[in-house]
Amino acid sequence: MKTTILTMSAAAILFTGCASITKGTSQTLAFKLDPKETRCSLTRIGDGELGSISSANNTINVGKDKDDIVITCKADGYDDKTTRLVSSVSTAGVVGGVFLDLGITDMITGAMYEYQTDINVALDKTKPLASADQAQSSNAK
Repeated sequence: MKTTILTMSAAAILFTGCASITKGTSQTLAFKLDPKETRCSLTRIGDGELGSISSANNTINVGKDKDDIVITCKADGYDDKTTRLVSSVSTAGVVGGVFLDLGITDMITGAMYEYQTDINVALDKTKPLASADQAQSSNAK
């Protein structure tokens, strides 16, 4: 009986550092988009398209991974914008790896990685092209 309690206690202490258990293998990303008409698609190498977001639907749940997420945003009258969301190693993944299995489980499941959770994307207005008449009058002077 004492052995069972001791074993369970030791396991509980060790598993508290494992990112697969404490942090999970997915996370929710929240976006603030400007202008409100902006639509973005999220892709990741090896996974293809992860989904899309807009001002009306500005959160997405993604699996954690070592690879970065590429965000491509568009809106009429604005320049397209591509942003990279960098994957970084979380503290729980490193600590759990030291105690349990050298981080192999967290690395395989992606739990040892995380992304920034609050992302702001602001598009720049498209600059109007100079008309042919404006270009000619500028050249004539």
